[in-house]
Amino acid sequence: MKKKWLLILLFVLGVAALGGLYHSYSMKIKAYDNDNFKISYDSTWKIKDEDNGLTLEHKKSHSIVRIQCKILDTNYIDTPLSDLISDIIDSIEKQNKDYELISSANITDKYESYSFLYEKNMKQALVNVYKKDTKLIIAFYEADSEYYDIVLDSVDTMLDSLEIIVGEKVN
Repeated sequence: MKKKWLLILLFVLGVAALGGLYHSYSMKIKAYDNDNFKISYDSTWKIKDEDNGLTLEHKKSHSIVRIQCKILDTNYIDTPLSDLISDIIDSIEKQNKDYELISSANITDKYESYSFLYEKNMKQALVNVYKKDTKLIIAFYEADSEYYDIVLDSVDTMLDSLEIIVGEKVN
């Protein structure tokens, strides 16, 4: 009797593993680029808008990722992001008054960057700010609380692929 249950369990686990492999192989990676940044995203996202940067919508959860580029004055080329971050956060919080800051961190990444987690009612929002030369990239991810952690791996993979495009630095 134990062998029968063991065989059934192994069969179920095998089918689940094959389903997971099929899902990961059926997901296609897409690329987006403009004059300011490049990013890769998987096929669970669709481009919703490209007018002011990039807005992606998750097909199942309807979570949103917005990526925008702000060009700083040339006087800020050598200014560290840490010197600018309080002004940036003030601006973000003015635009999103109902959000409450839950946590913030300096990200160890290929760019100077900070990450902020906000919460509002039944939604969570992640705001990452990246700086390279005179370009600030602001990535905003918002999801209903029930989907936030589920979709976060896909968002993290997307943001890990971010490449900020800059010209040569002029002295």
